[in-house]
Amino acid sequence: MKGKGLRKRYAEWIQALSALLLIAIAGLTLHDMQTAEGAGLYLAIKAGAEDRRMYDFAVDAAGMLCLLVLLLLPCFLQKRLRPAPFLRFASASLAFLPVMSMASLVHLADGTEKLAIRQTFFTGWPGAALLEWLGELLPALSVGLPVLILAFGMAGKAGSPENMAGKAERAGSFEKTRPHPWLPRAAGLAALALSAVSLLFPALSDICVYLIVYLLLAAAFSLWEKLHDAHPGLNAWGWILFGGFWLRAVERMLEIMSVYHL
Repeated sequence: MKGKGLRKRYAEWIQALSALLLIAIAGLTLHDMQTAEGAGLYLAIKAGAEDRRMYDFAVDAAGMLCLLVLLLLPCFLQKRLRPAPFLRFASASLAFLPVMSMASLVHLADGTEKLAIRQTFFTGWPGAALLEWLGELLPALSVGLPVLILAFGMAGKAGSPENMAGKAERAGSFEKTRPHPWLPRAAGLAALALSAVSLLFPALSDICVYLIVYLLLAAAFSLWEKLHDAHPGLNAWGWILFGGFWLRAVERMLEIMSVYHL
């Protein structure tokens, strides 16, 4: 038992260090992106400052604070503030979330980017606006949505009566694998609202798509954590999957830095 506890603590240290490394690379990626796009420089010019470093730091800090809040929020809401759940959610998020331009966020915040209804609504053919909107939305959903549907199907199969026959001790395991009832519904309603906003206001499209994918991942997080609790035998396979997500996240961020690095 002592050896098992030691291995568990050792694993938690590895998970915590892996999560910290992921966040550190995310910070470097964000810094390279915003300096290349000139977000901090733009704020320095607007403020009439000669030294941009303070403004670069402010943009970096604000961006990382927002990212950490987004990554910690599902863990906090579901009382899973441990290295392993955080690492799983952070790996999946940084592997699949769309790239968000810091410059576009700064321009939206200072009013440079004007909010206007999609112009194709006024061309006389509403279908053009829908096609334009779908072209913005579908690329981001083409991975996340099928994976989420597959995960729900796996949970249903795992909890089906034929898979539980003769095992009374697992009779309630399917209930444990269900995500919180309010979470998928709330995520679905919020995603619909964001879809409507992105359809009407193209300037907000990138933010809306980012948040829609984030909501899908948050709903999936609830599901895969319940599956993990109910079926500990799948733990090794789960870490293979999320290890792949971690590697994909690192590869993505290194690729972004190679494009944006000055």
